[in-house]
Amino acid sequence: MRLTCYFCGKDFEKVEKEIRRQLRAGRNHFFCSLSCTASYANKIRHKTPDDGLKPYQRRTKKIEELLGEKLSTAKSKLNKILMFDLAKKCNLDTCFRCGRKIEDIGEFTIDHKESWLLSDNPAQLFYDMDNIAFSHAKCNYEAGTKTFVSNCKNEVKEEAGLYIY
Repeated sequence: MRLTCYFCGKDFEKVEKEIRRQLRAGRNHFFCSLSCTASYANKIRHKTPDDGLKPYQRRTKKIEELLGEKLSTAKSKLNKILMFDLAKKCNLDTCFRCGRKIEDIGEFTIDHKESWLLSDNPAQLFYDMDNIAFSHAKCNYEAGTKTFVSNCKNEVKEEAGLYIY
């Protein structure tokens, strides 16, 4: 006899004797596979909503609704706030480029003292803590653009796939 799976909606064949046995046992729902049976049982047991999301996705969605933005964006903002607060407490909130105090978190950026893009070992210089300082966003951008434009040859830019703004 042809039936429709209660969980996934697929049509499937089932022996009439098996259908009668399940109906006598009080089971009115029929499933095309053990996978559908188990999925339905877990859904009922754990009272999960029918939104098609996994538990970790549901949790992330709830957090994003509470924060009003993506979780990764919120974490990045929190990291920047923490870093700026610690820089102020340690008196490291002066601009490496111009020497003035960084007053606003919107101006606060991490700056590489020496351009890691132009070094012989860029990965090592990128993570080198002695090469890290803080600066105003404007000072950092201008210094990076000037250094990059004046120090790079066309071949280097083409090989690295880098662009000038």
